Amino acid sequence: MTQQKGRFWFVWGAPIALGVLSTLGLLSALLGTGLWHWGSWLMLAVPILVIVRYWCGPKPAAPSQANASRQ
Repeated sequence: MTQQKGRFWFVWGAPIALGVLSTLGLLSALLGTGLWHWGSWLMLAVPILVIVRYWCGPKPAAPSQANASRQ
């Protein structure tokens, strides 16, 4: 049971955290003023930074190349 729970958080932990950050960022932008707007900018920038990092980051090797290097 513990291994199942650990696997769940390994797979879904980051997407849940990004969703919570996005939701809190949108709510703080709509409901708050002053420092809340700065907080919303920061919270909404995190998912964008994650997207840019994985979009522009190094590309993984193709599966055919990975299998050829193992032989």
